[in-house]
Amino acid sequence: MKNTIIKNLFEFWRHIGISGQFLYNNEQYNYVKPNNYSWPSKVFGLNESKINLKKICLKIKNGELPNSISILKNEVLEAQLTKHQFILKSSVKGMYFDLHEKDKPTEDFISIERVDNDEKAIEFSLIASNSFGYEILSSTIIALVSSSQLKLFIGKYNNKYVSCGMVFLDKNGISGLHMIGTLPNYRGFGLGKEMTNKLMLEVFKNESKQVVLVASKSGERIYSKLGFKAEGSLLSYSIKK
Repeated sequence: MKNTIIKNLFEFWRHIGISGQFLYNNEQYNYVKPNNYSWPSKVFGLNESKINLKKICLKIKNGELPNSISILKNEVLEAQLTKHQFILKSSVKGMYFDLHEKDKPTEDFISIERVDNDEKAIEFSLIASNSFGYEILSSTIIALVSSSQLKLFIGKYNNKYVSCGMVFLDKNGISGLHMIGTLPNYRGFGLGKEMTNKLMLEVFKNESKQVVLVASKSGERIYSKLGFKAEGSLLSYSIKK
């Protein structure tokens, strides 16, 4: 199951890279590199049999590659990264939920709107940037508006857009929940849970049998209460320049 979760995430990043025209591939790895090293600047999909970490390290130091390598937890690869002066920066849990009709949300979610134009895409980028604390370019989000695999949403509270979320349908029919965020001043009102339920409704529309996501330690507690099960960890490594 953990491979299913990571495949959805990596395909999600590839889709964003293709849409924004900043996906790069070679036989060793993939990477996405939007302007200003903004979200989702990542090196991922490492081919362990061909990877040259020394060269990757040099390219990161030269600014040719994003300073973030994402891998599924793997002790052998982790040891190699550490040997080449990479440092573990974050660890998030893979989580999944097997869908049943009884779990389908019944609300209308009238306060949540589909991002279907440039103006709403700009709102999404502002909410997400302030929610997560890193830059998300409006140009990156605008490029996703017409996607057939990815649906983006923003939610209102007191007539102000304050929450965001995405649902991505991968080639295997698995739906992934991504970028669920709420502006700091509007947390504690249940808006993140409401956005999650809205995305879950979209998952049923996708006719997926499973939904996946990755979550921080605090997020893991929240999603566990919603019925998600933890499976595997995604690790991010960086180097000191």
